[in-house]
Amino acid sequence: MTPAYDVLAPFHIRAERDVALAALRRDDPVHWDPRNGWWLVTRHADVRDVSRTPELFSSEPRGPWHAFESHFSMQAMDGEPHRRHRSVVSRAFTPRMVASLGESALRYADEAIDALPVSRSAEFVSELAVPVPMRIIADMLGVADGDLDSFRRWTDAVVVVAGGQASADDLEEANRSLVEFHGYLGEMVERRRAEPGDDILSRIIEADEEGALAFGGDPARLEANEITDFALFLLVAGNETTRNGISQGMLALFEHPEARRRLAADATLWDTAAGEILRWTTPVRAMRRVAMRDTTLRGRKIEQGQSVVMVYASANQDEEVFDEPQTFRVDRTPNDFLTFGLGTHYCLGANLARLEIRAVLSRVLERVPGIRLATGTAPVESNSALLDGLEELPVEW
Repeated sequence: MTPAYDVLAPFHIRAERDVALAALRRDDPVHWDPRNGWWLVTRHADVRDVSRTPELFSSEPRGPWHAFESHFSMQAMDGEPHRRHRSVVSRAFTPRMVASLGESALRYADEAIDALPVSRSAEFVSELAVPVPMRIIADMLGVADGDLDSFRRWTDAVVVVAGGQASADDLEEANRSLVEFHGYLGEMVERRRAEPGDDILSRIIEADEEGALAFGGDPARLEANEITDFALFLLVAGNETTRNGISQGMLALFEHPEARRRLAADATLWDTAAGEILRWTTPVRAMRRVAMRDTTLRGRKIEQGQSVVMVYASANQDEEVFDEPQTFRVDRTPNDFLTFGLGTHYCLGANLARLEIRAVLSRVLERVPGIRLATGTAPVESNSALLDGLEELPVEW
């Protein structure tokens, strides 16, 4: 079976994509895609199985995938290297740090709202969805206030590269910015080694040096380039995905006015609403794994070295798991969405992402209650083969 629609193509039309994914789940849930040369895994149960067996389905980059694929940070590692990096980094993601950043998210949301133009119209993505996660990550990395303009430019460069669809000129310019950013981060790492601060780089360095002997007797610490690679990964995982969850979440509330009214009337619903927004929007459309040996999945023979693409956008709509999955329910429970992955690669920043989405959208509904999609406009979707997001969301109030 060949789907009539490329489910991983940029500029997707959600309704058309969802029809194609539903057909795959029903008729061919482990589907060979000859156009791209990989397997598409579309059922929730199969995505869970692939996620839970990294020894069989590896995250290490090999085989076909998007043009930007490279071996950077722990997302592209398995086994002992992944365990070591994750152990070091997880010691920096303490509940206290996450709670503190959640409080900062509320303050940054208020400041973004305060800065809205008096014309009562704005572009939601750049003026409300981007500032909060960008400033949170700047805080995590210890970026000085005076460097925020450069940090935003570097953040935009990561978005261009991660999208996988940029023109040659845009990609060249973005790569120049990333080289500049990498040098900036390298200097920061060395400064934090000498003079630790209250930021995630300092905590990673501290955790690394305290726990260096805990990994098979290897006293080597994370090298400076490994820490800077993690910072680059943090920009993609913590900035781009959260910004897309916020902007797509706002659009979902425009499209579902009853859900919006319920949230405005009952703030306790945000406990479940943030999860439903993450299920509904699925900012990271899919992730790839590679078969380390010949195996089978739902009776389909997968050969060693072949790529297996876990389609989260499909798993989060699986009829076998979710009651009426095409209905947006801010009180949905249970809600076993796979937006943050599963198993050893489960997102360390999951709780922080929930807090940021809740902070921005709850404050917007409270302080700008009349906000709506600007008359005569439409959202502009991101040109990305991996991320579901919006480039522009014109609003007025």
